[in-house]
Amino acid sequence: MPKYLKKILPFVVLLILVFLTRFLFLSYPTEVVFDEVHFGKFVSAYFTHQYYFDIHPPLGKMMIAGFANIFGYKGGFDFSQIGETFNAESLFILRFLPAFFGSLFVILIYGIILSLGFSRKAAFLGGFLVLFDNSFLVQSKFILVDIFLLFFGFASLYFFVLAEKSSKKQISFYIVSAIFAGLSFSVKWTGLSFLGIILFFIFLNSLKQFKIKVFSQKMIIFTLFPFLVYISVFAVHFGLLKNSGPGDAFMSPSFQKTISGNKISGDIKPLPFWGKFIELNEAMYKYNAGIKASHPDASKWYEWPLMKKPVWYWVKNLGGKTANIYLLGNSLIWIGVFIAVLASLLIIFFKRFRKKLSPLIYFLIFGYFLNLLPYVPVSRVTFLYHYLPSLTFGILILVVLYEKLLKNLPFSLYLGFLICVLILFLFLSPLSYGFPTSLQTYQMYKELFF
Repeated sequence: MPKYLKKILPFVVLLILVFLTRFLFLSYPTEVVFDEVHFGKFVSAYFTHQYYFDIHPPLGKMMIAGFANIFGYKGGFDFSQIGETFNAESLFILRFLPAFFGSLFVILIYGIILSLGFSRKAAFLGGFLVLFDNSFLVQSKFILVDIFLLFFGFASLYFFVLAEKSSKKQISFYIVSAIFAGLSFSVKWTGLSFLGIILFFIFLNSLKQFKIKVFSQKMIIFTLFPFLVYISVFAVHFGLLKNSGPGDAFMSPSFQKTISGNKISGDIKPLPFWGKFIELNEAMYKYNAGIKASHPDASKWYEWPLMKKPVWYWVKNLGGKTANIYLLGNSLIWIGVFIAVLASLLIIFFKRFRKKLSPLIYFLIFGYFLNLLPYVPVSRVTFLYHYLPSLTFGILILVVLYEKLLKNLPFSLYLGFLICVLILFLFLSPLSYGFPTSLQTYQMYKELFF
């Protein structure tokens, strides 16, 4: 095989497999699944221009609505309940962008590992584990927004790494990194963790070699550009939602005065943009912190690494068979990540092994826990999918341990592990895609994984 083909073959294999897995059966089921009941409503609001209120920033919903509008979706569906039937073409359009970003995310992880100076074999391992983890698949198959947060967040780290390695394009890469960081927390506030990692890295570098000009440039870029992105998202959001809607009740009379069709009396002064921006963000924080609702599949942060509570997304009873969709990870990957994180914490205490590891391991460990530990004091309902940013850092930790400590193991072990991961992915795929199974098979799944 020509040398150049050997170089691109891992990438091509990942590219083909990721688009097959993410877009296969994308319009199935032709029913509303899990939080599509919420996000579908929010997306539809951009077509009616009726104001809605959500506890998360609006970027993810606006992206789906904008893409759907380009491809002819006109809104009009109410997303009133899980299991509600909808036409396949519209669902394909609405689910396309999350699936596309889910595909790009696998390729991004491959690129990140290469940018860190690791081998294509290690990069393929990392991409393969994200590709064939069932939880990443499920979270990118529906009208959900977490995959945007993941892609933008890790893209910000990718361009930051490129900036640190570059001299000619350094400032440009820093700006792109900062923009992606802003996009990440414009989807959900938990995306702020990626900006936090970058700022922490900048701070540590300044302790090693403090250069006021360089430090000031970085701090300006990584405070100004993310904020400009974030505030611009809300400017577009307010511009699109001009009409009175179900979200009015969450806002003050002065805020409602800026919305067409409301019944607020004429003597109340409407808020300018800045006032609306501040009030909405305060309301988002207030309602986020005040959520008291419970859910049977809710879980706590300490349960996530061992995948204690998969989340039930959809069910359809078909006589003697049943179809179910669960947010359920590939056990081999999750256990592998759990072991890798524990091993890395132990290894750094032993000088002999610590020398073999890249200093990068400290920042990956920091990224893992920065995305996990903020949930310790959280009392509101949380789910297994909140672990996905940490899981991704865990996969990168696993890759580092492989590259630095286990690279010389026989190729048959490497290949055997990948094959086992693939087999388990296929075994779990009925619960990821919602394929009908017999009641006995479903009971077997419950006994094994729930």
